[in-house]
Amino acid sequence: MNQMLYIPEKKFREDDEISLTEIYEILRKSWIWVVALAVLGATLGGLLAFMLPKKFQASVYVEPPLAVQYMEANALRTSVSGLKWVSGDHLYGIFLNQLLSDESRHDFFENVYLPSLTKKPQSDLEKNTLYKSVMPKLIAVKEPVPKKGRQLYSVEIQASTGKDTVDWMRAFLARVESAARVRWIEGEQKIIDVTIKNIEKDLMEKYELTRSHREDREVRLDEAFRVAKAVGQLGPQLTTGQLPKQDGIAGYADGSSLYARGVKSLGAEIEILREREDDSAFIDGLREAQAKLKSLRGQHLQQQAVGMYRIDGQLLEPAKPNSPKKGLLIIVGFLLGGFCGVLAAFIRNFIMAKNASAKTQERSISFA
Repeated sequence: MNQMLYIPEKKFREDDEISLTEIYEILRKSWIWVVALAVLGATLGGLLAFMLPKKFQASVYVEPPLAVQYMEANALRTSVSGLKWVSGDHLYGIFLNQLLSDESRHDFFENVYLPSLTKKPQSDLEKNTLYKSVMPKLIAVKEPVPKKGRQLYSVEIQASTGKDTVDWMRAFLARVESAARVRWIEGEQKIIDVTIKNIEKDLMEKYELTRSHREDREVRLDEAFRVAKAVGQLGPQLTTGQLPKQDGIAGYADGSSLYARGVKSLGAEIEILREREDDSAFIDGLREAQAKLKSLRGQHLQQQAVGMYRIDGQLLEPAKPNSPKKGLLIIVGFLLGGFCGVLAAFIRNFIMAKNASAKTQERSISFA
């Protein structure tokens, strides 16, 4: 009868646990594997760093324009025009909205990036695919982090050469500023046009109202003239001991006794009213409205050079590429290679231990 080999339970627990001494022995016996794979990983990381295309990066901070960049726009904004003065914060807000818009990125992609390519996309699908893959890395606009660092928006652009980063940054910011300026001019011109239209409409209504009042006055005077002529009232009717009051007599202040002015006075006024060709002198606020119209029509927004932003500092060409980071790739490759070496050492030790255990069991069974 074969005898069973008995191994205490305690022995099983001791075999399952690996001590630091055993780990050291495993690594010591397989140190060549660890070192070789670590060196191999570092080498591959270095080769990858040399094979990947170089990327240069330029970055700038943008902030509101100085007063000298937009003060010319306030030259004709007098109190008569009624227009508010242009402020740097208002212009900068319009610039930021344009800077953060997808429209600015599409404009740069179509008019700056695509013309720089030697091989251009042949279809709209290829163009859209290229846009989605390239633009997130090409241009980055970062908002300021509250209570951390500089509270300014920053713009970053990547390119294959340092010169391209500077040229593309200038082109991108120039196109954004131009679009923002057009948007500001359109808004301001719309306000001016609507204001002019409202003033002209208001004046037309006032002219019509004044003409209607004059015609009504003629009707009342004409009736009073006929009454005065019928009763034989040639001159003004005066009450004894009471002087005539301004533009009339107390008796016909409400219009009921207008005939008391007499035929001569009434006839003269009727004749003057009928001969009047222009009611301008009798319209309240006419001269102020005309001065405002003249001032508004004299605003030449298209001819004004208005700065929408300014760069904080200088835009400098980067001296070295931003990526790939050779040192980082070599270190990561070395660590990954070392990890693979350690893993290989443990796998090798496990296989050797399993083979040794199998041989031991075979010997024990054959001995039994």
